[in-house]
Amino acid sequence: MYYRLSFLIILSMHIAIGQDNRFGQLNIFRDNTQLKGDQTIQAVQSFEETFSLEKSINPEKYILGPGDELGINILMGENITLPLNVTPTGDVFIPSVGVVNVSGMTLAQGIDKIKEYILDNAYPNAKVSIVLVNIRYFQIQVIGAVNKPGFVRASAVDRLDRIIARAKGFHQLAREYDITVKRKNGNIKQINHLNFIRYGELEENPTFLEGDIIIVPFGDISSESVALRGAVKGTGYDIIEPGEVLLEFLTRRIKLDTYSDLQSVIITRLGDDSESYIRVLPSKFSHFKLIAGDIIDILRERGIMVNGFVQKPGAYEFIPGFTISDYISIAGGNTIDGDPNRAIIYHTDGSVEEGEDIILRRGDVIVVPRTYLNSLVGR
Repeated sequence: MYYRLSFLIILSMHIAIGQDNRFGQLNIFRDNTQLKGDQTIQAVQSFEETFSLEKSINPEKYILGPGDELGINILMGENITLPLNVTPTGDVFIPSVGVVNVSGMTLAQGIDKIKEYILDNAYPNAKVSIVLVNIRYFQIQVIGAVNKPGFVRASAVDRLDRIIARAKGFHQLAREYDITVKRKNGNIKQINHLNFIRYGELEENPTFLEGDIIIVPFGDISSESVALRGAVKGTGYDIIEPGEVLLEFLTRRIKLDTYSDLQSVIITRLGDDSESYIRVLPSKFSHFKLIAGDIIDILRERGIMVNGFVQKPGAYEFIPGFTISDYISIAGGNTIDGDPNRAIIYHTDGSVEEGEDIILRRGDVIVVPRTYLNSLVGR
């Protein structure tokens, strides 16, 4: 009998502890001894933070919805602290009091409605304190030029850059300056996310509401893109904003590697029947406007650029003593239409030379032109 009684006592203690732990971060308790006059006891003793905030939530703007967690403290003859969740139907169930619907209300409106309901229906002389303990997560749809379109998990404090990261980032051909957000109420919002990347404009990196749809359009590779090559990470095509200058593009796009040399940026610009090669110095970055079809080459530590009618045009490391023919060979040799004997050399000081016996210097650009025959027949 003694052993049976001991077992029942131990079992009861475990059950009591387990029930207490079910309330997680918030405990329901009644304690008259802790009250001192009109002192308000916080509804939240401690909780595990599941989100990070850049600033305090504005109760006048935050919209309540299913999954939000509230803490309520009712102070009267005894102290009652309750953890409450907004249910999937938008209701808040208050034990021994009733149910209050707060769906679609701001946090401030919801707090006022819950307080009024408690005072009118249960505790008319109580002092009621309500706080937001944890914010909810919901699904938001991202479609278009992202690497993993579909629904992603978001909260009311998540900004566009975080949501795009959960969609595995922008597609290489995304028009990041022309993003559309469709709201559940039919409103449309346009976002130029490049202005957040370049200038930190927060309105171009907004937060979202439940039911929003984010649409990222694709740009046209033939009429809206430039190509990035050379000593940078993430080379390839990229969609430019109309009127975008080189500095804006470099600021938001490139990731330099150890050997990148921004003193040697070469723009290959395609004409109707020819190519032009433009060396852009850093002092001109903020004024040089890009146009669709430009090829941007970032040289490697003032290397040698080989362009024109060669198999592998691009930037190559400067090697003292190497000749023009050496670099043409490194670039895979000339194409069938190229004439290596008439190679043109553009020096960094602006001078231009033509021939085979030219001494190469760091930063030189070698251009292999067409043969005379091909030039005459227009091939």
